[in-house]
Amino acid sequence: MNRLQVRYSTLRDGFILFGVMFYVQIITFFLGMGSAASLDDAQKDLEGNVANQVCGLITLLVPLFFFIRNKVFLSKSFYRQNAFLLAFLVCVAASIGWSDDPTLSLKRFIAMISVVFFAGFIAWHYSLERIAFMLGCVIGAAALMGLIFAVIRPDIAFISGGIRDGAFKGIFSEKNAGARINAIAILLLLPMIRQRNPLAIVYAAFCLIAICLAQSATGIALIVAGTASYWYFLTLIRLRINRSLTAFFVATAVYGLICAFLYGNYTLLLELVGRDPSLTDRTLIWELLGPLIDDRFLKGYGFGAFWSSADASGFIKRWGYIGNAHSGYVETLLNGGLIQLIALILLFAQTLTKHYRAITAEHSARYHACALVVIGLFAVTNYVAYVIPNYRSAEFLVFCALALSFRHHRVNRLAPLPRANAHAAPRSRARTKEFSSC
Repeated sequence: MNRLQVRYSTLRDGFILFGVMFYVQIITFFLGMGSAASLDDAQKDLEGNVANQVCGLITLLVPLFFFIRNKVFLSKSFYRQNAFLLAFLVCVAASIGWSDDPTLSLKRFIAMISVVFFAGFIAWHYSLERIAFMLGCVIGAAALMGLIFAVIRPDIAFISGGIRDGAFKGIFSEKNAGARINAIAILLLLPMIRQRNPLAIVYAAFCLIAICLAQSATGIALIVAGTASYWYFLTLIRLRINRSLTAFFVATAVYGLICAFLYGNYTLLLELVGRDPSLTDRTLIWELLGPLIDDRFLKGYGFGAFWSSADASGFIKRWGYIGNAHSGYVETLLNGGLIQLIALILLFAQTLTKHYRAITAEHSARYHACALVVIGLFAVTNYVAYVIPNYRSAEFLVFCALALSFRHHRVNRLAPLPRANAHAAPRSRARTKEFSSC
């Protein structure tokens, strides 16, 4: 009797594809909101839905079992190389203790570590090059699905009513979120586009069309800024300036001065991309939330608990439920106060430093340059959108995968010969496992 044999690599790739499709909202889009469809935004946000909870638990438990089986948590390098990520998670977990709604904070903490563990599973099995290509292609496929629905079901793919009437959102629940992740996909695919990879070019084209249909100034700005930054670092690599740490640092300082000059003309740049200085009333929202932040400035209201707290009820009654502060840094202050904000900034700094140092030391410098640019854009975008650490955002998965994919864990080396006359003995390859990223 013949038996069907399934390789481990097939199961691994299938599970990773399932998880990425879930966090890119492809599965959520097709499953719909189920029993939560009739609820308003606040109720929907607090209740969630069973499908998301089940998928989230799967993406948590499978990697957790895998890491325990491979004794990852016993490795000193795991804690050393991911110290600031672990510190941030500890701060989030600690906020459950003083949360206004401990049960809700616990649920959202579990949802967050599901993303982190799944990203770690990807980083364990895939190299940085493959991670960038895989994420870019899946996001491009999501953009293609949105374009298909724009033809067959325009009522789903386009926004109807309001100031954004007629804007394209595709399979994503929000226009700007879709435009941002499509822009990030294009940037992830830049190294492959430079190599004229046909799949990368096609999927990047789908993402670009989706951004144009969305009429998203943010998406276009991300592409322009990201492409220019990647070109700058790629030029340094081609000129071999990255071989000298001092020269590379000076060139990076010049890049920093250019960014500082652009920031000094912040208002002018906003006008050029069609945005008002108030960032679509975001500055007003932050001003209104200011007194509430000051009341819990050190520790916050607990992770994800502010919008269900008594202090938020007055804001919601007057201005309506907005879900988040439209800034990752302001939302972090609300969730965990100054303690959690410092941990988040240190996490950004460590991740940027990892890829920056890798550009000077690794043969795959162009991929680390791409990752450096994407992480830097996340740090900037997080000022005007709740991106990091938003466990519902596909960008958070990309961030974790890049933060944890600094070095591949499998290294093949030739074992040294024990004696000088050992040339007659057969050479054997010693395969070692080094888990340097979660």
